Amino acid sequence: MRGYLRVTESALATTRSNKLKEVADWLSIAEIAGFPFETFAQLQAAVIERKFKVGVDPLAAAEWSAAFNTRPKRVVVTALSLLLIAAAAASVVVALAIEDYWLLAALPIQALAFYVSHPASPIRKWVTIGGAASVIVFVNLLLNHLTTAAALTAYAGLTFAAVRAAAFAANSAFRKALLADEGLFLIAYSRGICSLRDKSSERVFRR
Repeated sequence: MRGYLRVTESALATTRSNKLKEVADWLSIAEIAGFPFETFAQLQAAVIERKFKVGVDPLAAAEWSAAFNTRPKRVVVTALSLLLIAAAAASVVVALAIEDYWLLAALPIQALAFYVSHPASPIRKWVTIGGAASVIVFVNLLLNHLTTAAALTAYAGLTFAAVRAAAFAANSAFRKALLADEGLFLIAYSRGICSLRDKSSERVFRR
């Protein structure tokens, strides 16, 4: 168990190295001042009953997922990454083949969409709205026979969807791991990379 926690701490340290220590600040959640539960079992039950929700830092979740996630989920995330690379390469090949050089704009569009689509982005809410709207814009452009513009819009939408899907998989896996291991939860909570929200009052508990 100690060896597992030490390895886990190594993965978590890459995201918030300036805030991390070698051990958790508490031995149990009962020691956390102002925490709404006295036992880890109570916390687990409240989350299962959907009264509370555990929030996670997307960057920490991604680091943890890369090191400790199950193989099928790592394959899914890798496949999403390869899909974006393949799509970028295809845009270059098609642009040169049909001499429609506007398609080369897909590369910077993908790069920008990748950067702003991450859940940790400060404009994530606006990006979410834009990602959803891209489907409507794509269909409208396609119906108006603006094929190149529709393709570029599709590249933005595809990148947004892939990044969010990968983040969702990482966040879900990390959240599940935190709720299965009190030691891991204490490490994450003491370092500010997870939080707890009361869904009835919207109060958030964090370090």
